[in-house]
Amino acid sequence: MFRLDKTRKYTMTNYETISFETGNAVASITLNRPEAMNSISAKMVEELSNAISIVAGDDDLRALIVTGTGRAFCCGADLKGVLAETQTGKTEGFTGFLEAIQDVLIQLRELPKPTIAALNGMTLAGGLEMAIACDIVLAARSARIGDSHSNFGVLPGGGGGTILPRFIGEKKANLLLFSGDNWPAEEFEKMGFVSAVHDDDALLDEARKLAEKLAQKSPLVLARMKEMVDQGARLDTRDALALESRLLDEHAQSADFLEGLSAFAEKRAPKYTGT
Repeated sequence: MFRLDKTRKYTMTNYETISFETGNAVASITLNRPEAMNSISAKMVEELSNAISIVAGDDDLRALIVTGTGRAFCCGADLKGVLAETQTGKTEGFTGFLEAIQDVLIQLRELPKPTIAALNGMTLAGGLEMAIACDIVLAARSARIGDSHSNFGVLPGGGGGTILPRFIGEKKANLLLFSGDNWPAEEFEKMGFVSAVHDDDALLDEARKLAEKLAQKSPLVLARMKEMVDQGARLDTRDALALESRLLDEHAQSADFLEGLSAFAEKRAPKYTGT
């Protein structure tokens, strides 16, 4: 199913809804259903999970970019499929689909490597939730971001209603969720959710440049920093500092710690192994 060439580029011949490529220690997943504004189908969930698993299992891949093709990053779940399931009178398929989306977002969130969402266009509902699951969010200047679930009489299911307020505050989250509106990327940059806004034609270059920069860092350092930020946000100050101290003690025994200090003393570029 997979083949690996000398430039370390993977291809999967039966990917239908995404494209996946690697280079310079960076993996890129591009949502590729432009005719449906990259809405999330059951097939896309399966393929996303597969691609993320590849990134997780390959030590030579040290950062991941997630972006979209066409005029949308992602406009959420495929509502036509949801409607078809609902009209049968059976909700098991619908709830199972939502659970599968949650699982792949958790898989993305828990990937122990830096992840960058590059929002190339409209980012709504499940698309917003996918961006929430990434570590860093870059956006094209023309991108618009919102939740939109209230416009269709449905609820968020992947963190838009529960995790989003941690990033933009309760009152702003209420306004965004209740209204179903979408706002310019610059507004989300002001709130701190979007890390940086770039001109549309520069977005992917900037994302790759950042990802390649992160790929040069110690993967062990970045994985532990992710743990500090993620867990620390839910702990009180004393417990958060205890977590930081524990991770620092563990890291002081690693090869990457010694390599970083040795490289500094010897005035050379470090060569991290992630051990």
